[in-house]
Amino acid sequence: MDIIRYILFAQVFIAFFVAGGVFFKERNLRNTTLSLLIALVGFHILLFLYGSGDLGLLYPKFRGWFYYEVAFLFGPLLIIHLQSVIRDKNKLHFMDVLHLLPIVVYWIGYGDVLLMDSNIRNQYINDNFLNRTMTWNYLLAFQMVIYTLGCVILLYINRNALSVKRKQYALFLVLAYTCSTILISYLTHYADGWRDFASYYAILTMIIFGIGYLLFKNPDFLKLIRKKYFGSTLTEKDMLRIKKKIEHTFKTEQLFLDSNLSISALGKYINEKPHHVSQTFSIGISESFNDYVNKHRIEIAKERLHDSKYKNYKIEAIALDSGFNNKVTFYKAFTKFANLTPSAYRKLK
Repeated sequence: MDIIRYILFAQVFIAFFVAGGVFFKERNLRNTTLSLLIALVGFHILLFLYGSGDLGLLYPKFRGWFYYEVAFLFGPLLIIHLQSVIRDKNKLHFMDVLHLLPIVVYWIGYGDVLLMDSNIRNQYINDNFLNRTMTWNYLLAFQMVIYTLGCVILLYINRNALSVKRKQYALFLVLAYTCSTILISYLTHYADGWRDFASYYAILTMIIFGIGYLLFKNPDFLKLIRKKYFGSTLTEKDMLRIKKKIEHTFKTEQLFLDSNLSISALGKYINEKPHHVSQTFSIGISESFNDYVNKHRIEIAKERLHDSKYKNYKIEAIALDSGFNNKVTFYKAFTKFANLTPSAYRKLK
């Protein structure tokens, strides 16, 4: 067996493993569509290995079955998954049945071939590849282009309502599918053999490895990308205005020295709605409110740790004077932003 086929075969097991992990993590539309997408990628690779190798010639009973049906499901599963991530879609609707239309068209147009005796079907596919089978390759490429445009438009329309983490996740999926679409469209015209399609499956498995890595590094990742600001009327221009007001207020008024400072209090001070302030931190500043405040507090603390006026102050006193409620929180924040403990930093001159 060719080394490429070994690699693809290994990717099948990885796909099924990741799909199972996603499916049993949490039962909802988001996880179900993602696990199905990954599992079908693995199954599609398996069908490709079967149809393009000697096994398909020795056991032709299933040759030609399921390959296009599975491929026609990639786009629908991806866009429904993105809808569940971006718009909190939690159940399928009747109109979603329309996603199956290409499969129905395929069955009507190619059903006579699929129902042939396996040996006759095998010979027929070989003899009529250009005038019968290639038609469905073109339809598949066209369908992928349509779903690529749909995914891009969906992501673009909702770009301002997405947190940074969800935007990065959605962008990763859309880019991977876009690359697959471009490649399959090219290969439909210019491929010389099965080896050329290995690059297509390499991109598909990039989705699997990417998602697998995300889930390995952060098991609760899919829970964390739940939509928070969908439907907000806040524009990028509004967020930029609020961001400038926050930066100006922190620089001139040093509100962060107030240990009781909250988003509500900050919103009231700059005359903005608290949820608009929260959205600005999440999307416009790309930092949590607590990190943003603590980072400014740490800068003040660093100045005072090296200020001769505070040389007789205990570290806890400087922490309280910098806006922290207690020494523990101060130590954690200081280590996070200064990469040193307050004691070690104080010794630096």
